[in-house]
Amino acid sequence: MSFARIIDRPTIELPRLFDVKLHAIENIGENVEKLQLKDTVALLSGNTTYKVAGKKVKEVLEEAGKEVQILKIKEATTEVAKEAEKFYEEINADFAVAVGGGKVIDVTKFSSHEYNIPFVSVPTAASHDGIASARASLYGVDVKGSFPAKAPILVVGDISVLAKAPRRFTISGCADIISNKTAILDWELSRRITGEHMSSYASTLAEISAISMIEAREEIAKDPIKGAYHVFKGLITSSMAMCIDGSSRPASGAEHLISHSLDQLVEHPALHGEQVGMMSIFTMYLHGGNWQEIKETLEIIGAPTHVSQIGVDPEMLVNAILTAQSIRPERYTILATGVTRRAVIKALEKTGLIDKGSVDEKVGQ
Repeated sequence: MSFARIIDRPTIELPRLFDVKLHAIENIGENVEKLQLKDTVALLSGNTTYKVAGKKVKEVLEEAGKEVQILKIKEATTEVAKEAEKFYEEINADFAVAVGGGKVIDVTKFSSHEYNIPFVSVPTAASHDGIASARASLYGVDVKGSFPAKAPILVVGDISVLAKAPRRFTISGCADIISNKTAILDWELSRRITGEHMSSYASTLAEISAISMIEAREEIAKDPIKGAYHVFKGLITSSMAMCIDGSSRPASGAEHLISHSLDQLVEHPALHGEQVGMMSIFTMYLHGGNWQEIKETLEIIGAPTHVSQIGVDPEMLVNAILTAQSIRPERYTILATGVTRRAVIKALEKTGLIDKGSVDEKVGQ
């Protein structure tokens, strides 16, 4: 490790408490007192997620003597995040609580970071690994970006709530974690080719979370309660890896770039985890690794493994792959090695992600 890395090492910000069990929301008042959080609370939620869990969170916090003000979130944009900051100022918020999915949590973690107040993460679905990370995915002006944000001071994983979410969300979260296996390979490739620093601690945590999903895949497939518990723990571990490195690198490689590319090309994209999980089959094939294990695991848990299952035309998928690296050219991945259209099509056919002959190799050359 160079002295420059030691000097410039980002500060590691981690959550202080995790409460992961059945009916964990009932303990939120006790936990915020334990963390010495003050009295005025900005509770951010969506219309549906407020009914699912937000109302209960409000009741428990009020029973603990907190004054709770509610802001409904519909979109994860920088504009909405600025509106949240204004809301904090209007009510003189001491801390924020995000009750919902990725949109609500991303808006809260970014806006609370900008306004400089703590925030509590109460996810209502185990669908992505941003529940406890210090990065926020928001739409800016015609583009989606990843922004520095605040890690939650408290993460409440109420398994009774998470298990009631549509099964598709838990499967998506599991697939998101599994994609860490190829993200790490891209990171290692960049270390060898560009000299990028690679954190052994962060990469190990990210890989452990992926392995745990593969080992628990049968239980995740069959038992909603145990499945939600396994996936949520995996999401926390993956989030911690990103916090330790100070970036999304441990859990985001070429498979994520392809997913972001699809988001831009497809009118109604699939869930984030569905896309990155499926694309990790493809990127693992490019790396020469055990793509069959990833595909088999995704099939067992019920995640998409064919382009038709995410509603994308095979030609569009090829185009998404060929343009993906340009989304973040500074993040070196296997796609930066000069993968050709023909190679992409052959890899997609070989892994069964598209049907043989469904795309013309010569189009666009």
